Amino acid sequence: MSVWTLFGILILLMVVQLVGMRLQVRAYQKTVQRLHKLGNLGIGSMRGKFGPGHLVIIVCDKEGTIVDGEIMEGMTIFSQFRKIPGIAGKTIYALKQEYQSLPKRERKQRKGHIQALEALELRLNPPAEGGKSVCE
Repeated sequence: MSVWTLFGILILLMVVQLVGMRLQVRAYQKTVQRLHKLGNLGIGSMRGKFGPGHLVIIVCDKEGTIVDGEIMEGMTIFSQFRKIPGIAGKTIYALKQEYQSLPKRERKQRKGHIQALEALELRLNPPAEGGKSVCE
């Protein structure tokens, strides 16, 4: 196999990766737009070092009751969002407490879920005047 053939295959793989990444970004944008119509969004993620990572979107109403939640997990460009079973109807506070009471290993696997719940807590309960913000 010549150097030019290898170079051509490398370029082709890069183009396929770029197209796949673009499709995944579109899927993310559509999911965020669709879920944002249901209420407040909390988004969290966990990157896997060598294993799969995940991206979590949780939606709640103004009282903190979870309306819906979706997760995208995997290592490839073929990953898609799917519903998170069993969280609708719970409050963000109860679900966060449930996740934090898990053993350390399982809690680490739910890192993206906990980040999304913390983002919702901040949205529903902003810091008081003069209090420190997370962004500071």
